[in-house]
Order: sequence, then structure tokens, then C-alpha cells
Amino acid sequence: MSENYQVLALKWRPKQFKDVVGQDHITNTLQKAFEKNRIAQAFLFSGPRGVGKTTTARLVAMSLNGSDNPTTDFDLKSDSVKDIVDGKSMDVIEIDGASNRGIDEIRELRENIKFMPVSGKYKVIIIDEVHMLTVQAFNALLKTLEEPPQHVKFILATTDVHKIPQTIISRCQRFDFLPLNNETISDRLKFIAESESQSIDDKSLSLIASKSEGSMRDALSYLDQILVLGEDITYKLVQDLLGIVPFEILFSISDALHDSDGDKLISELELIRNKGYIVEDLLKDLILHFRNLSVKNFKNGLKLSGVDSELAKKYEEIDYSWSNKDIIRLSNNLSSLYSKIRQFSDQYLLLEINLIKLLEFDSSVEIENFLKNEIAEDSKKSISEKKPIKKNRKETKKETKSVTKSSKELDEDLLRSEWPEIVQIISKKRGSIGAQLSGCVLGSLNKMNLELISYDKTEFNQKLLNDGIPFIKSIIDEKYESDVNINLVIDTKVEKIEDKKEGKVNENDIVTLFDGKEML
Repeated sequence: MSENYQVLALKWRPKQFKDVVGQDHITNTLQKAFEKNRIAQAFLFSGPRGVGKTTTARLVAMSLNGSDNPTTDFDLKSDSVKDIVDGKSMDVIEIDGASNRGIDEIRELRENIKFMPVSGKYKVIIIDEVHMLTVQAFNALLKTLEEPPQHVKFILATTDVHKIPQTIISRCQRFDFLPLNNETISDRLKFIAESESQSIDDKSLSLIASKSEGSMRDALSYLDQILVLGEDITYKLVQDLLGIVPFEILFSISDALHDSDGDKLISELELIRNKGYIVEDLLKDLILHFRNLSVKNFKNGLKLSGVDSELAKKYEEIDYSWSNKDIIRLSNNLSSLYSKIRQFSDQYLLLEINLIKLLEFDSSVEIENFLKNEIAEDSKKSISEKKPIKKNRKETKKETKSVTKSSKELDEDLLRSEWPEIVQIISKKRGSIGAQLSGCVLGSLNKMNLELISYDKTEFNQKLLNDGIPFIKSIIDEKYESDVNINLVIDTKVEKIEDKKEGKVNENDIVTLFDGKEML
């Protein structure tokens, strides 16, 4: 490596507002402010890492001190601009809020800004990660920020604006920086790679952009890492070097979960272990994968999610039976796992256990639809059994003989002893009928006529139970090879045990019963 080598993130740091990508809403506003000489005394730049907050702060400083008068059309070759770029300017003070967060540092700053700038027109104070300041430091800064000296401009930068007191925010012009989309990052990376005389395909650039999660600085760091390989850069090599989980694995996992295919899932989990993929990254990719599955049925859903056209085709080919509610439930399970997995030393083990658990995932069912469908199904069965079917006399005789031979007389004692087991079988197959049946008792059994007594006077429950009689009959007949007739009896005048009035207890009877003695 050459002694003068500079990493791409520094070498290609924007030196003019037009070079800042993805933040046009901010750069255009700032340029207009300089054109009209309406420059605030304090700015607040907020947004995620690597999107241009500190870079824009330096551009503001260059615009203030790069010429005789504030302008965005400054001379890049001037000494004042070079000093700002190299971090040597005496008039541009950059402070790290994380390491200079106390009240003493802020008091010292307040004393220093009283002095006039050395060579420029303004003293520019840039406080990075300003949210790290203590409450006392913010209080010390408050008055100075509201009414600073005429020759002082403040620029505050933060990745967590919610931690900054509202009193500080209200004294600044606030600009919110946005995460960069994949297309913007890919185009910028392509421009830089071509300028560096390096060849890299668009698919690999798109992969780098996706890995950077909206941060241009991260994307340039990844590109720096990859360009070391020279001319032998392939998509597979980029994927392995950055430790990116292939989409084929994500699709295989979702296929295995959908089909409840444990063998396929275990095979993929073994591959994940052998490749050494970071579990947190894998979970994040899985959550994004299920997000893509949930939006693929909406108009332009995949496009708005940043999915490229080639990958979008794969999603369009998928035909899972999951509803959106099912996908959301799966995503919630994975999100919950992602939030707690950092607490465990063996993250692979926890991942495997949770994915195996999801093999038992059941589809969502609306309770109203469940009850309606069940009632409708039982009604159809009841109607079909009641409807006479015309048959030839010969066929009828044959069937009558066969039924007579195959059916057996029902044993009342056996039926009563095994009744709880029958109710359990019915509950598994028809939950609503089983629930009603658990509140019924068996009445008399006269030959093949069985009485079923219900004490529930609710009209809906009576109808539900009455419609379920054919199904109950089929279960009993199948178990005992019988042909029983079930008559439902509704008894709403039954006397409850707890309602019975107990007679008064005689005290003398108790003494006599337990051979008691009177206390003297």
C-alpha cells in the first residue's frame, strides 16, 4: 500500500453541496439560505450514521469562511478551505460530544468563543453526537446557543435526536437526514469504482448497497474492502467476503416452514453453521424476507421495498397458502427472537430451537368463520342424511341385509364407561360440538335408541348441538359398529345440586355421633 493511500470514505467525501447525494431537501435549502443571506445562528443535523451530517456541517463551515462573504460557491484551492478539509482550521472547532460531555468542557467553550476568529469571518462550532452531553452541559449551552456572539455559528449533529432537550432543539434550525436508498448508493459506488479504474458488476454493487443499510460511509468501507481483490471480483465472492446470507437459503427456510419439512430445515441449519453466518444478520434478513412476502401482493410493493427486478420475479413465483396474518405472526416470532438473542452465548442453538418450533405453526382462523363453516358443514350432512335416495328394490334389500349383518347391538354399560373418551374424540374433530357435548349426559338406551340430555336452554347452542347429532352418531357407529338413533332431549328444569337446601343440623346429634363430651 502506498504511504499516501486514503480510504475511499475520506477520499470521496463531498467537497461541494452538489456532491452530496440523497439529501437534496437539505442541500437545496442551505444553498438558498446562503444566496439570500438568511443564515441561522445554530443548526441541528439529525439522522442515522453515515448519511452526511458531519460532511454537510463542514460544507456549511466552508461556505461561511471559504470566501470574503458567505457563499456556497467557494474556492476549493484556497488556504482556508484546505485547512477546513484537513481539520487544521483555527476557526472551525469540531468537538466530540461523547468525550467532551461535561459542564466544564462547555464552560471552557463559552469562554473561547468570545474571541474573534483568526482568519475567517466566523467561528464555527461543530458538536458531533451532541445527545451525549449531560443535562448540566445542555443547561450551560442553552443561553449561549440562543444568543451567541455575532461571529459564532453552532452546528449540532446527532444520531439520536430524541435524547436532546426540547429547549435546545427549539433554538436551532433542524434538518433531518434520511437513510439513502439502495439505488442512490449503487449509482454512487459505480461512479467511484469507475473513477478508480475498477470494474465491478451492478449486481455486486446492489448487494453492497443492501448490506450498508442506507449508510454511504458503510458502503464505501465495504467497497474499499472488495476492491483489494482487483479484477477477480464476482457476485459470489462479494457475498462470501461480506458474510451475506444468500436469498436461496432464506427461500429454503420459508419453504421448509410452510411445508413443515423438518429434514429440509435441519439441512439448511447445518449449512448455516458450517458457513459461519452471523445469526443476528440471518434473523434480520429473514425478517426482511417475510416483509417482502407480505408486500408482494400489493401494487409496487416489492419495488417500494427496494427489491431488484430479478429477485422480485422469484417472489412472484412463490405461492404459499399463508395469509398476511400468518406471515405477520411468523415475523413477530422472529422479531422477538432477534431482540433477545444477544443475551445468549450459543446463538445457533437458540435459532435452531425456535425455527424447529415454527414447524408446528398453524394457519390463522377467524373464529366467526370457523363457527359459520362448521355449522354449515354439519347442516349439509344433516340434510344429505335426511334426503331420501331412490334406489332399486334389489339394491335396498342387499343393503338392508348387509347393515343387519354388520351392525351390532350397543352395550349400554360399555357406552357409559367410554363416553368421556367419545366426547374427547368429537372435541378434536369438531371443537364447537365437543364443547356443547361436554355439558350433556346420556339418558336411557332402549335397544338402538339413545337419549342425549342437554340442560342448556340457549337457542344457538341447542341448534349447534342438534345439527351435530349426525356427526355424533357417525363417531359412535364407527367405534362400536352399530346403527344407533340419537334423540336430543332439552331439559331446562333440572335442579342444581348447589341449589338444594340443606336441613338444619342438630347439635346433640353431632355430639352423639363423634362421642363428644360437654366442656365444663
